[in-house]
Amino acid sequence: MSFKWTKLFRSYDLNSFTGLDSQIPNDQYRYAFKKKNGVTIYTNDRINFLKETSNEFLGWHSEDIRKAFSFVKFSNLEQAKSYFNLEPHPVHNERVIGYKFALHDEYTLKMTIEFKSIADWKKFNIRNNDSHDPISHGMKTYGFCVEYDKDHPGNYDHVS
Repeated sequence: MSFKWTKLFRSYDLNSFTGLDSQIPNDQYRYAFKKKNGVTIYTNDRINFLKETSNEFLGWHSEDIRKAFSFVKFSNLEQAKSYFNLEPHPVHNERVIGYKFALHDEYTLKMTIEFKSIADWKKFNIRNNDSHDPISHGMKTYGFCVEYDKDHPGNYDHVS
């Protein structure tokens, strides 16, 4: 029996930064953002607020990141599909029956992947998290500034 898995993808618009910009090139304090806890953080590049490896990272799904940046808005499904360019990595071809997209709302692309079985879905996740050669979210390419919903229809908390 096949197994369908759904994720909702959004992307932060780097150009929509709501914090302060001194407009001084190469200044380590160029961009400033005051977090919910009252602490102001600074960086020379606003991209650092969206990089998990940066000390200035605001945290996926956090109030801070959603206050600092708005989501990219899409006019239609084709625009969203083109922007995200999501496709399961070829290493998963034997596990995946197919996949489809829908525009969940004007900011969100819904992707549903159908696997041959729950066992194949589990292998998909194990392979993606390989410590030597991980595959970002199981996709051939996975964009920067993209987050996905953890709590979505088709999530896998019920799978044993």
